[in-house]
Amino acid sequence: MKNNIKSFTCRYRKLSQLQKKILEKYSYKFNIKFQMTPIDFNLIFHKNFPIIIDIGFGTGELLIDIAINNPQYNFIGIEVYIPGIINCLKNININKINNLKLINYNVIDVLQKMIPYNHIKLIQIYFPDPWPKIKHKKRRLLNNNFLKQIFLVLQNKGILYINTDDIQYKDNIISNINNINYNNNIISSNTFKKIYKNFYKLPSTKFFNKAKKKNKQIWVLEYTKINSIN
Repeated sequence: MKNNIKSFTCRYRKLSQLQKKILEKYSYKFNIKFQMTPIDFNLIFHKNFPIIIDIGFGTGELLIDIAINNPQYNFIGIEVYIPGIINCLKNININKINNLKLINYNVIDVLQKMIPYNHIKLIQIYFPDPWPKIKHKKRRLLNNNFLKQIFLVLQNKGILYINTDDIQYKDNIISNINNINYNNNIISSNTFKKIYKNFYKLPSTKFFNKAKKKNKQIWVLEYTKINSIN
């Protein structure tokens, strides 16, 4: 799979000295460097627990909360926004979290090169950028190729969970999944809420609160992979 179109833009102010210090001090301990070969999860986590990937975690408050309250899983957060990485690094250290690692790289390349097939229990994507303008829709992350890659790395009965407040993107995602589901081994499901302890007490994300404030409808898309996908 090849995709030279970026699904993101990185805009942020110049890093402060404190931010630079946090990045330098904790990256080696909590970040995973991009590599061209699959990760050996046994080498980066203390315990051999199921792996959950959070794509585009922003500043990381929700991911931190989930990792703290669900020590039965190992988490990998993938994000290109450097201030978000720094904020998450700071909170990993403060809370002494040992089941969460971060990757600061383009998720398309990460899933292609670093994540072994049939290994991931859950991939969660909260409010992916909808790129609503017609000329920008080609930048949408959740296209056919990327969704196929997601289901390749999910294990049997692994889950893809997506939130969006954009109806066109929601319809586009559903259409793309239907297009790749030619073997009927991707099914719509409703089991995500059973994954996490205290699911109904999870904190809201910034984009969830923004959507609610504007009285926008929020759609939840959840799919489970059954058997392997080649």
